[in-house]
Amino acid sequence: MRQERDNPGLPVFPPVLPFIALVLAIAGERVLPLHYLADRGTYGWQFWLGLIALVAGIGLGLSGIYAFYRAGTHVEPHKPALKLVTAGPYRITRNPMYCGFLLTIAGLSLMASLDWGLILLPFLWAALDRMIVAREERYLTAKFGDAYVAFQRQTRRWL
Repeated sequence: MRQERDNPGLPVFPPVLPFIALVLAIAGERVLPLHYLADRGTYGWQFWLGLIALVAGIGLGLSGIYAFYRAGTHVEPHKPALKLVTAGPYRITRNPMYCGFLLTIAGLSLMASLDWGLILLPFLWAALDRMIVAREERYLTAKFGDAYVAFQRQTRRWL
């Protein structure tokens, strides 16, 4: 008899995707620099906007993690969800950690003048949406039923 797994069965650990995007952005800058963004070391509006996005991304991601700990459920996606988390940043978005990834990559890209980071951002979003979020939503719907469906109706998937 096969035992059902109690997790979303993700194909990759979610933080790997933004890491890959960042590595590809750096490689892209080395191989084919585009020079649309201001040069690195220029502390103009681009740098400060990037810093704001970076801080917001890290803050949003950490607040999502903290909400999981407060609720008493696992943050690790390969472990079972013990409770449905709807407090803290989950009142604004169902995916604050993944929104945090996107803001962090956008911020780093602006701060370090990584044109390729901004180009890759929609692809990172699509990968997170299709490979991670879609699977997690199927899992959470099966696990928490009507409570999760109601949460989906009242809270946006993204910002």
